[in-house]
Amino acid sequence: MKLNDLLVGELRSSALYNSNIQVAPSVVLWTDKLRQWEPALPLLQAAMPELLVLGDYQPEKRQGPAIWLKCVIENTLPEFELPNDRTPIIYLPGYERRDLRAIAKCPEELKPLAELQYRGSWWVYNTAGRDWTVNAFLLSTSGGAGLDVAADKSTQAALLKVLPEILESERSDLANKRLEAPDFNKLISSDPIRDLLTWMNEPKPSRERWDDKRWDALVSIWETEFHFNPKTDGELTAAELLCRHQGPWEAVWQRYAETCTHYSEIPNLLLKVEPDLAADGASYPAVNEREEQKLEAELSKLVSGHSSSDVRKSLLALEKQHADRRDWIWYNLDLSPMAGVLQHLAKVADLTEHAFNGSTVDEMAEQYKERFWQADDQVLRALAYPLKNQHQELVQGLLTIIYTPWLEEINNNFQALVKQHGYNGELVARESTAEYRAGGEVVFFVDGLRFDVAQRLCRRLERLGELTLSHDWAALPSVTATAKAAVTPVHDRLTGRTTDKDFQPSLVESEASFSSHYLKKYLAEKGWVYLSETETGDPSTNAWVQSGDIDKEGHVKGLKLANRIDPLLDEIVERIEDLFSAGWRRIRLVTDHGWLLTPSTMAKVDIAKYLTETRWGRCALVKDNVQTEHLKVGWYWNKDVTVAMAPGIRNFTAGKHYDHGGLSLQECFTPVIDLINNQPVTAKPSVHATINEIRWVGLVGKLSCEVDGDGVVAVLRTQPGNAESELSPRKPLKDGKCTLMVDDQFEQTSAVVVLLDEAGNVIAKQPTSVGGDD
Repeated sequence: MKLNDLLVGELRSSALYNSNIQVAPSVVLWTDKLRQWEPALPLLQAAMPELLVLGDYQPEKRQGPAIWLKCVIENTLPEFELPNDRTPIIYLPGYERRDLRAIAKCPEELKPLAELQYRGSWWVYNTAGRDWTVNAFLLSTSGGAGLDVAADKSTQAALLKVLPEILESERSDLANKRLEAPDFNKLISSDPIRDLLTWMNEPKPSRERWDDKRWDALVSIWETEFHFNPKTDGELTAAELLCRHQGPWEAVWQRYAETCTHYSEIPNLLLKVEPDLAADGASYPAVNEREEQKLEAELSKLVSGHSSSDVRKSLLALEKQHADRRDWIWYNLDLSPMAGVLQHLAKVADLTEHAFNGSTVDEMAEQYKERFWQADDQVLRALAYPLKNQHQELVQGLLTIIYTPWLEEINNNFQALVKQHGYNGELVARESTAEYRAGGEVVFFVDGLRFDVAQRLCRRLERLGELTLSHDWAALPSVTATAKAAVTPVHDRLTGRTTDKDFQPSLVESEASFSSHYLKKYLAEKGWVYLSETETGDPSTNAWVQSGDIDKEGHVKGLKLANRIDPLLDEIVERIEDLFSAGWRRIRLVTDHGWLLTPSTMAKVDIAKYLTETRWGRCALVKDNVQTEHLKVGWYWNKDVTVAMAPGIRNFTAGKHYDHGGLSLQECFTPVIDLINNQPVTAKPSVHATINEIRWVGLVGKLSCEVDGDGVVAVLRTQPGNAESELSPRKPLKDGKCTLMVDDQFEQTSAVVVLLDEAGNVIAKQPTSVGGDD
């Protein structure tokens, strides 16, 4: 039982009487000379609608002067009614019982109520008629809570400060122990460690936000539990204690370590603490800052006058020295960027220590598939790491030393094998597309899905179903016009003519160039559907989908493509989730080609213009019967058309970081991902809904929708098809409306408002930013 319920019961019991010898009391009078109970009035009046208060005229608070109270009791005010089944209770703050007993000396403001003592009853402590003090109520075993409360001044002061919190407490939580000031102070702060960290994060704003009662209670708690007084010790002392995290401050440190991202200003405070020589940098940001500066200086030394071998050895040695710092919380707070990017540089150094080769193209490709794609992946991660401009340039310089020569050598090796044994992709692409199933399969085309990026995508897709990653070879030259056409389900309707000068195949039935118009036309003739960006189609047919234009981003962004990989993959996953939700059971992801991305611009190699019909960065269409020093291959669509390939990772155009069209493992060894939806088939949703508006008021999203059925709920997710990514509780729609409340840690998070039917199917979604865009 809550103490408030006990108090209410005791007050009401004062109106009990023996009907055989007494008449019902008209009122219960409650005097409180010391005004101890006043802070709890809102709580008590909420529980007792019959409770009236003597004071200034404020009828909305059931408060007024004596004559008004008399009228209310007598039911002479039609606009104000008391409950019929309860005896009115009048609280008289600042007065005691004897002020009413001596009518001749009764204060004028009390005289209209004096006669009520004869036809009413009192709520008094004992037969002597003493007022119920808060302490008496808590101590008394007769009419009180029967608790063990210390009598010292600090305890007595504390319990009055937190009276509403005491009354809201369960009696069982306070019983069977000696209650002292810290016990009562804790009632006003359910989490004193959180409050301490909040204050350390913003001392002045926090103090201004907390009223004096709360502040005094917190000071008392912190002084008792952490031997720290913010009034006399200040925030710098708190910072020193937190960094040392000894004794009771160990719990504070552990909480900070778990929630450090919520306190953005504490690191700046802790930086003011000067650590001693034996200090553990895990808790002293100043140590971490010095280590970052040392690491930056060491890395800067490596970018000039050192061989690739020496730089690799140095990176691996530095990684051993600084790897532990990624376990410090400063890394989670993005205060260790050099230690963060170092892990990727060290992995590149390890993977590129030796340039791999093979006796056949397949052997070399297998080595790349099993291990060395990771070098490309780690380069992307290093380039994408959030750094200042000067640090990004430093990373690019280091990668130029350790990655670029390796990349050049392995692809020189690859081209030599192709020259000796031929290119594997001349027939493989056709064999791959011949395996498209008749009915129930989506072919999902992603332009420029390089093998290492596909590995990253696979990790995102594993939770959605049964996944198989295999490989294909791009049609040559590895440009979109040639290679995309080769993986379409309509490739058999295409050919290449010697008059096709831009690597775009033409139609078998006419000399028209293949285009999206003919792709859609031929798909329809084949019984396939072409799904636009938002369409989900009929799962009983076959469908072609294209999304995630990595290649376009590469040509536009260059090196900054590395930063765009994850957002592009998120879009692909979201589209796949939509297709699975619509009932598709199998999706095959295919691509046209990969690409090269070099930390410094690709070395330029010349090919005379008079030798070529068309010249692209990594390939050129050579004129008939012309000899050139460059490796030549036949065009995939017509072997009579000769294509010259740029050697290694060089380029016929200057200034390129990103390009494709040439002959390299990164451009030509392409992934094929088969994904089977292993979730139970659910009926297609019978309810339809449209989201009209999501309007944010702080962290409350007000949703307005149109719905043609029942049982629809709304929820906020980061991934629309993933129930584990929900940021808010699910809320049912009422008349097409509801509100979604989000924790402040998710403010400005990119999210999606999702509507679900009773079976949990996504029936509508709309992107938003938590809290709005402002």
